Amino acid sequence: MSDLILKTFVASAFLLAGTGAFLTMMKIMGRPGAPGDVGKSRRVHKVFGWLYIVLLVPLVYLGVDFIGEMGDGMATRAVFHMVLAVTLIAALLLKVLIVRFFKGFLKNAPALGMALFVLTLVVYLITAGFYLVQLAVAK
Repeated sequence: MSDLILKTFVASAFLLAGTGAFLTMMKIMGRPGAPGDVGKSRRVHKVFGWLYIVLLVPLVYLGVDFIGEMGDGMATRAVFHMVLAVTLIAALLLKVLIVRFFKGFLKNAPALGMALFVLTLVVYLITAGFYLVQLAVAK
């Protein structure tokens, strides 16, 4: 299995974990009326969040390896991917720090979560999405 196929599978799981975390918190904070069992939804959000972080590790490893192979000859799409991925990592680190240690900034966590979801979706679509479209068109 090539690194691109492996990265696409892991990136798809990463996107699903991010979507799950995003939607559970949107359900809690954004739906009018009774949200149901808030404690259960927060636990589900936490599980999806940790899965998101765990899946990010191999993506970063494969990405750094890919950058090492590419060198200075990276395509523009790869540069955008790299810049947005580093932004995603910085935003994720900031969100984890706020939620775990700096509770005074907790009001900013929902906005950071939405930004993380958007960054995840954009990074996925410009790389794995593009790769999947190329595979579909080639057949």
